[in-house]
Amino acid sequence: MAGERDDEGQGEATKDPAASKEPSETEASEGPKDGDAGETSARDEGSKTNVEPPRAGAAWARPFVRIERALTWFESRMVFLVLLALVLALVSWISLRGMAAPVQADNAAGTVFRGLLGAALLGALARFGTARAKIHDETKRAIVTVVAMTIGAAIAPAWRKVGVEHFDAILNWLQEGSALTLVGGLRGVATRLTLLVALIGASLAAARSKHINIDVVLRFMQPKLRPFVHIAGALATAAVCFTAGFGFFDYISIEGFGQRKDALLAEKVSGVARTSSLHLFVLRKQMALDLRAMPSVVFQGVRWDDPSRMNGRAWNAWLDEAGFAERFTAEELASMKAQPGAEDEPRIAIVNLPNESARGLLVHDLNLVWLFGLWMIGLRVLLRALLVASGHASVEPDAEEPDEDDASSAPAAAGEGAR
Repeated sequence: MAGERDDEGQGEATKDPAASKEPSETEASEGPKDGDAGETSARDEGSKTNVEPPRAGAAWARPFVRIERALTWFESRMVFLVLLALVLALVSWISLRGMAAPVQADNAAGTVFRGLLGAALLGALARFGTARAKIHDETKRAIVTVVAMTIGAAIAPAWRKVGVEHFDAILNWLQEGSALTLVGGLRGVATRLTLLVALIGASLAAARSKHINIDVVLRFMQPKLRPFVHIAGALATAAVCFTAGFGFFDYISIEGFGQRKDALLAEKVSGVARTSSLHLFVLRKQMALDLRAMPSVVFQGVRWDDPSRMNGRAWNAWLDEAGFAERFTAEELASMKAQPGAEDEPRIAIVNLPNESARGLLVHDLNLVWLFGLWMIGLRVLLRALLVASGHASVEPDAEEPDEDDASSAPAAAGEGAR
């Protein structure tokens, strides 16, 4: 009986944690209570400096908030896609150059690239194969992968000459006889994509005032004066962006599109639009030629300038069927066709305009991205100034702002708070 009473007493002591002076492990792991959390957050908020409390902002500026968030949503995804295209262009350029490198005693570039490629492929296969074989020992898997990579790099000289002419035909076609020729080849594509990434990134930075600027004076000013100085600086920045964009357009219209220097702005815009429309027409037709040439060049390794692909008679028939007569005069179309007596001679399947070469034909058109990029940066700076003036944004460098995903819920939250 005494033993039973002792057990009951121990059980009651176990069931009553309040009787123990030491905190249990469960309570210690749960962290502070609600009251403690409130005190901690209050202390954290008090310890922060140069961070303004959240403000509701003026109601009239909420449409501008939605516009700014929509632009940020679009540009953030646009820059991701452009970066993917840039990586693809660079990888394609380097890979084709490595596979098409000539076999020479003093040129080891092709061997090095094939060694790296073989090591990557065999290493990936070994890693995947050990996983499929249910080998759970990580050390064994690592050893098998390293051995496979070593073998892939070592056997590179054995297949050094395989496919050199085939990949050289593909590379030459992309560079000299395809739609990529109109923008300067794969290297030209990479250059334009890099410029586009820079402009979109600058626009995203300007949307949050994260662009490069000198704010030493702003930091030493009174907080009440900072928004006014920020707005004045934003207006000056936007004016520079819009003026620079116009200057780029004026220069490109004269140097790239042959417009007269003394022509009116409307005439220059009309001339650039007319020429760009013609260039886009040529791009579409060249892409149609590329689809016809792709099976023989990519899969069979036939060179893009092979005489068996097209002759003068077939070229003239294609020009008549492709609608060039609707875009060019009879004299211009005659200059683009194969001359009499040369119908049976081989013809390169690439479009050359009467006064323009196919190589780099779209370079000047793509240079117009400077105009749109600078104007977009100016627009984002003005939107930022409106948000600061309306209280939806802060000029403090350490101020926290909601992401673009919170834009749709912000008006609803404001409405609930008002109710």
